[in-house]
Amino acid sequence: MKIDDIALADADALAPILLAAIQRLGQLGRSGAVALARQVEDGDADFDEAAGWIEEIAAGTLTD
Repeated sequence: MKIDDIALADADALAPILLAAIQRLGQLGRSGAVALARQVEDGDADFDEAAGWIEEIAAGTLTD
């Protein structure tokens, strides 16, 4: 998937890409987190929303 395709992609198309990216950032450790932090603007509501959902997934509390 190209970056331009993301705006029109549905959740089922994005989820495996996001998972792979998050796992790779995790492998990179702090440097991965710092690289991501450089991309996120302060007060980015969409990022904050996504981060909240990812927290629930990581905690195992998100269910259908």
